Amino acid sequence: MFNKLKIKKSASPTIANDNIGGGLKSNSFPFTRPSSTPVAAFPSTSSVDQPAHHPITSSTAFNGNTNRSSGGIATNAIVGPSYRDQPEVDYDLGPTQLYTHIENKSWEAAIDRANSHPVEVQTWISRREPDDINRIRWRLLPLHATCVFRAPLSLIEALIGMYPPAPGLVDDQGMLPLHLACRNGASRGVVMTLLNAHPKSINVKDKKGRTPLNLVENSNSQNKESVIESMVAFRASLDANTLHPNGTGIRTISPAIPATTMLASGGAVASLLPTTGGGAAATSQFSLTTTTLPVPLPLTSRTASRSGNDVALCEREVDYENRTILFRLVLKKDWDGVASRVNLFPDEASTWIVTKGFNGNLRFLPIHKACVLGPPASIIQSLIAAFPEGVARADQDGWLPLHCACFYGAPDATIDVIIRADTKAAQHKDDDGRLPLHYACLKGASEKVVSQLLSAHVKGALTKDNDGRMPLHHACSKAAADSVIEALVRLGPKAAQSKDANGRLPLHLACKKGVTKNALTMLLRVYARGAAAKDDQEKLPVHHACQSGNCSPAAVLALLDSHPESIHARTAFGLTPHDEACQPKQQQQPNNNSSAGAGDGNLNVSAIIEVLDRFKAEQDRLGTSTHNKNEGGGMDNDAQLRVRELENRVLELTNRYDVLQDAVCDIAGVATQLKLDLKLDTSPSGVALVKFCDMLMKLRNVGNTTNQQSQV
Repeated sequence: MFNKLKIKKSASPTIANDNIGGGLKSNSFPFTRPSSTPVAAFPSTSSVDQPAHHPITSSTAFNGNTNRSSGGIATNAIVGPSYRDQPEVDYDLGPTQLYTHIENKSWEAAIDRANSHPVEVQTWISRREPDDINRIRWRLLPLHATCVFRAPLSLIEALIGMYPPAPGLVDDQGMLPLHLACRNGASRGVVMTLLNAHPKSINVKDKKGRTPLNLVENSNSQNKESVIESMVAFRASLDANTLHPNGTGIRTISPAIPATTMLASGGAVASLLPTTGGGAAATSQFSLTTTTLPVPLPLTSRTASRSGNDVALCEREVDYENRTILFRLVLKKDWDGVASRVNLFPDEASTWIVTKGFNGNLRFLPIHKACVLGPPASIIQSLIAAFPEGVARADQDGWLPLHCACFYGAPDATIDVIIRADTKAAQHKDDDGRLPLHYACLKGASEKVVSQLLSAHVKGALTKDNDGRMPLHHACSKAAADSVIEALVRLGPKAAQSKDANGRLPLHLACKKGVTKNALTMLLRVYARGAAAKDDQEKLPVHHACQSGNCSPAAVLALLDSHPESIHARTAFGLTPHDEACQPKQQQQPNNNSSAGAGDGNLNVSAIIEVLDRFKAEQDRLGTSTHNKNEGGGMDNDAQLRVRELENRVLELTNRYDVLQDAVCDIAGVATQLKLDLKLDTSPSGVALVKFCDMLMKLRNVGNTTNQQSQV
């Protein structure tokens, strides 16, 4: 299959450092190809402590037929769990196509490749030192690579399903895929998937004596607390030999509801199971069976009254092949059929569909799928009426139906129906720490949808996801409409001051994508010092504007006016804004939300360079820039000392002003939330409180006006 494929008789894998593929060197060690015995050797280290229950075992000596001509091979070796030929390719001679897709983060292409070429899932990728081919730089399986490159759960599950031993194989550093996932900030879902595939890996130590839990504790991951909590509970259950079956209890990827419910008496379990017989018509027919649980499990149930008789109803599960007729109609977008079916068989609205994933834990209700496919709002209303609790049920990624609706661009009528059914849905975070509002901003939702979500959860405007981004960051990264940015800034002005995990303000992202000058002015109005803020690459917003070429020349000039010294500022690579503007650029697609002249890529470059040249010439002529002052053209020492004193005083007053403004914004935010809570209160006291809230909300406008005047 591969013209460069080699067969490696080995059972112990190797692994890359944080950066694979590009050539980042790790600690090398002697490596030799055994001539007949399928064993791979690693240097013995006292820190390696392999538990007796782990498939990796220790051996005191090699078989006598092992090729030892390279020298330096330790007598103590870590031997893999199996003894069979394993394919291996050299990275420099040509990696597999599957690995290339993973390295390029082409996740869908990687899944397709794994399905069509399963042998590549088992193929090791290695790289050797250029000056000594007997020394390994790194070596890994595709599963290890996905954990380093933070691939989505769907790809990781696909690889495990095609090669189940992979989660139990170690790299050249003695690290399992679980170690790498924990070190690189994987989500709870990814970590639990790897643990489910190989439970004993939670206690395995790498060559430095670190368990996966140690790596999580020492990481800077935003979701480390939830991962640690789940891993500690998992280890306790494993040590006590009380681990739940795969896919239940703590072994679920996301909070799942068992397909059983406790009856009122006897401690038995009522389970609605499909009756025998095939065909679509049989999918809605269930028989009631009763069993006894050996260990009590946390169960969820609901009771409904039908035709005057109390019937115990539960949230059932069926696999995808036996999906309900209601779900089939949803997939076909037969909305008339959906409306009729849900009225006749409302129980199908509470039936979870489970895919045939590796762990069987990809779960969703009909309402989740409906929110993806964009039906009329009346269909969502019917599904909610049949199963009201459905709007509060999360799928395997922690997504509520509201997350699905926002991500897939549902209209404001659908969003309104879901929020009215459960206002707390707007407050729910998924496994990535994102609210529905984050996805609405990320997917370019209208101002009306964003306002609906903000009305349901005002504090959402200041909520960070696991990447440290607030909704305003996502809106700016997609060059959202001016009205959307205005709504977010109005209810959460402090978001303009918040940096994400890459040290970027919303202003950096706005300049990179190319928002309108009006939107950029709004961001500068609430946080003028943002123009002087640098990200983790020492780039100012004006550097991003000049590099992308997406901003209009007027927007670039506004950034320079806010921070004149930025004309001479250099990035970590030593580039000024002028240098960035002169760099070759890829052709950009015009941005529909931007004003004329913005988002035109290369068409703006000449005009931007002209603005930069004129501004620099004006600064040099006036001699007011720090660059000129440092060259000797400027004030004498006494004048400079006085200026520094004044600058320190201004900075002190500005800090005090910021504290007061933050307090005013907090008060206005509380007033906004209180007004929403009193919307239906028509009593005299309620009306008076609403008026009082209106007065408090005006404080925010006063603060913004004062801020504009101070900048002028």
